[in-house]
Amino acid sequence: MYQPQVYGVALSFMLLSMLCWESWANTLKLAPATGFNFFTGTMFWVLIVAAFAWVAPLGSFGSTGKAFIADVGQARFQAILLPSSAA
Repeated sequence: MYQPQVYGVALSFMLLSMLCWESWANTLKLAPATGFNFFTGTMFWVLIVAAFAWVAPLGSFGSTGKAFIADVGQARFQAILLPSSAA
């Protein structure tokens, strides 16, 4: 798992995440002709794919903790889909 050790890198990740907070609302305003249901479904899948594309390389990079792929590989499928029932 990647954990930033330098303050500047951690700060840049924090600022990037702050910029992305309102991406859903701003993107909806940019696409007014798209239906709301279609837009939310598409946005959901795009964010899921983008999150995995981001976490797969960074989750396996670094020397702290286990790799993301190893963590997902050892988890039960039911625990991934229903985290509240995993306890």
